[in-house]
Amino acid sequence: MLSALLLLSFWASGAAAIADRGYEALRAGRYDEAVEAFSRALSEDPGLRHVRKDLAYTLLRRGDREEARDQFDRLRREDPSDETSALEYAFLCYETRKVQEARRTFHGLRLGARDENVRRAAAEAFERVDRPLREGIEQWSEAVRRAPQQWSAHEELARLAEMRDELTLAAEHYELAWKLRPQKYELLIDLARVWKELGREAQAHAALTTAWRRGSTRIGELAREMMQGRAPTAGDAELAVPAELPAVEAAAAAPLPPYEMGERSLAASFVQDAYRYFRLAVEENPDDARAQYMLGVTANLLKKDQEALRWFARARRAADPDIAARAQEGYLALIPKYSRFTTDVWAIPFFSSRWRGGFAYGQVKSQWRLRGLPVSPYLSLRFVGDTAGARQAARAALPLYLSEKSVIGAVGASRVLHPTTFAWFEAGRAFAYGEQRFYEARSRWDARGGISMLKGWGRLLGSREKGWFHELNLDGVYASRFRHDLLVYAQNRSGYTLAETPSGLQAQIYLVWNVTADRRSEYWGNFAEAGLGVRLRGAFLSPGMSWRAEFVRGAHLRNELNPWGPNYWDFRTGIWYAHTRY
Repeated sequence: MLSALLLLSFWASGAAAIADRGYEALRAGRYDEAVEAFSRALSEDPGLRHVRKDLAYTLLRRGDREEARDQFDRLRREDPSDETSALEYAFLCYETRKVQEARRTFHGLRLGARDENVRRAAAEAFERVDRPLREGIEQWSEAVRRAPQQWSAHEELARLAEMRDELTLAAEHYELAWKLRPQKYELLIDLARVWKELGREAQAHAALTTAWRRGSTRIGELAREMMQGRAPTAGDAELAVPAELPAVEAAAAAPLPPYEMGERSLAASFVQDAYRYFRLAVEENPDDARAQYMLGVTANLLKKDQEALRWFARARRAADPDIAARAQEGYLALIPKYSRFTTDVWAIPFFSSRWRGGFAYGQVKSQWRLRGLPVSPYLSLRFVGDTAGARQAARAALPLYLSEKSVIGAVGASRVLHPTTFAWFEAGRAFAYGEQRFYEARSRWDARGGISMLKGWGRLLGSREKGWFHELNLDGVYASRFRHDLLVYAQNRSGYTLAETPSGLQAQIYLVWNVTADRRSEYWGNFAEAGLGVRLRGAFLSPGMSWRAEFVRGAHLRNELNPWGPNYWDFRTGIWYAHTRY
């Protein structure tokens, strides 16, 4: 008995050690290694529920939604009290187009979950899933009432009814659709599935037998799979196959145009069918920009982003300005993921009362994204300058970091570490212009680099809706120009975004709270400040441009050699502009 316990302990500790390696890989962002380690640990000890749950979340981070869904399914089945796993399973069912299962699970949780938060989330999700099904059933019921010979309308109504668990309604309209289109034997597969759920086994078997004997090879395989691999015997009955419709009735029963069918399917949240219909519409009329755009929309919803990008690119040349604008918006949302060459331009001209003058910073950067390279190389041209007034007002005391007065050409490389974070480094030559201090050379070697993170929460500017928001800009920057200094700064803006007006104007009102520190303990590189700000965007400014004004109170955290005093007020206002060309 003791030896058995020792063996069990050794086995468990081995599985735990493997899982620990998985957690180490997960912390480092190596999701493939983490998945492999968690899977091995579970093969050693399937009872490690916490490892299985972390495997599910890691699969989700890696983008493997179906595998993550199956892991959450196992967790909820093994422990019906695990309501969190059940909720995750339901969401993933919906995302992987198992709408009927998602709706059933949400429905069960909203009625029976003990956790109030789970119950509330399930109720909200159930309504989001159920409402388009209800509305779709109403729309297609009306379509069937107006055109009872439309077999495709009966099919769409049946599919929505099945997803909503209205199985009697689904069976009725699958059967009507098949009787109107008897050569479409895949409808018998759908009909048999619903009949099985209704307990009508004999009719389901007859439908499958008919599909197996009369349908294509593919249909026959589907029927055999539903019959658990058993082929029908000679004595198995078939359904009575309806006679073909007369030519006049067949013409009346012809389906609606593909584009209209696609719109109706999409309105009913049947995205896969909508994609098929829009694709058929484009095949029938390759120059139909409206169909191209909608095919791009549905391809994007189905995660076929490269295909969606191609259709958006074609539709943005449409003669209709509304379609062209919407296609351009879709194109710009997807192109950053696939473009191999980009040019970024940004500029920040602003006035500062603290320094009694104006400043301007800007950069043009052309970047290549090459397969196989861990970094993206780029060419950069920066501009840093100040007005003559600012230079004269603080000739001896203006900090170097504000008054470089240089044009800087460089070669660099960057790497995306996270969707909101990237690292970069560049080296080149800085060429000074204008009047210089006596000890400064006209040109010098220049190297810069760092890590930058920009993240926003809530209703950001451009969301067009009102609400609270927070933005964080966290940077660490090395600059050889500043005696090889390293600066770290955090800029925070927290406030409220106002709703966009009909004229396109939108504003934010916010609190500013910033902290900056540097390695060399320079007075100008160590300070904290807080205050109020406002930011505007609208039709009076170019796309990609916003105006900002901030009034802050600051305090230097280091005051050695500080000629300005420990505290300061500053009113600064200026323009932020950014544009990317692909």
